[in-house]
Amino acid sequence: MLDVAGAPRQYRLAVPSEPTGKRPLPLILNFHGSGVNSGGAVGQAVYSQLEEKGPARGFVVVTPNAGDPPFWEKLELNFDEATDANFAFTRALIDNAEASLCIDTKRVYATGFSGGAAMSAYLGCKLGRQLAAIAPVSGVNAAEPCPHGKPMSVIAFHGTADPNVAYGGGPGALRGRPDKDWPSVETAVQTWAGRAGCRTKPARQAIGTEAQRIAYRGCARGADVVLYAVTDGGHTWPGSSIDVPMNGHTTQDINAADLMLEFFSHHPPPSKNAKS
Repeated sequence: MLDVAGAPRQYRLAVPSEPTGKRPLPLILNFHGSGVNSGGAVGQAVYSQLEEKGPARGFVVVTPNAGDPPFWEKLELNFDEATDANFAFTRALIDNAEASLCIDTKRVYATGFSGGAAMSAYLGCKLGRQLAAIAPVSGVNAAEPCPHGKPMSVIAFHGTADPNVAYGGGPGALRGRPDKDWPSVETAVQTWAGRAGCRTKPARQAIGTEAQRIAYRGCARGADVVLYAVTDGGHTWPGSSIDVPMNGHTTQDINAADLMLEFFSHHPPPSKNAKS
């Protein structure tokens, strides 16, 4: 429980069980999807596998709960008008973790699913100087693009048959927002690549039979921008053991949790001389 502007806010905390000496630990903020069926923080912790896999690799994982209503954003507004309360909550979570745990302030990351993915992309824009990388899953194109700012490392995941956040973008690409023309997933990722100063043409590599790795190279300050596009994939978390048929196909050719943890581990590399 955390008090934010006089209101109690809830979150889950998972820390490595093995001692890590005096080396500061990286921090992941893991945002659940929007809506009453999202499962909140508990659902996201299980669905993403990060509460189990993150600490095993030395990460502190904080999984916040949006509360009531269970949204990180006002869906009827642009993300530039995201609720002040949730933004303040995020800042408080980072500050609290830094104050109470031995956190490496250069290795703070944000990920999330669906509306939580949009929240992680939004934070990549608004907290660009505090975040080392972001990993939106099924929602990288559901937040306003921000082409300017510090080069940001991004690893994104999205199904080409996503019924809730359309891969191809366009008017009504985001379910519940028929009034807005949304960018495609590849356009959104390309915007992040442009911000990071990457080469304009990405390399494409097939992973298994269902996934394609679209990677931008030559980015500034050691940044990398990568998209895993899942052919015929739905509005899902790749590699999750939980299948939600109404949201479409969940691929097992890749595991989003494993891939983002590996990505985070190298962006930036941990300092060998870091002290708590």
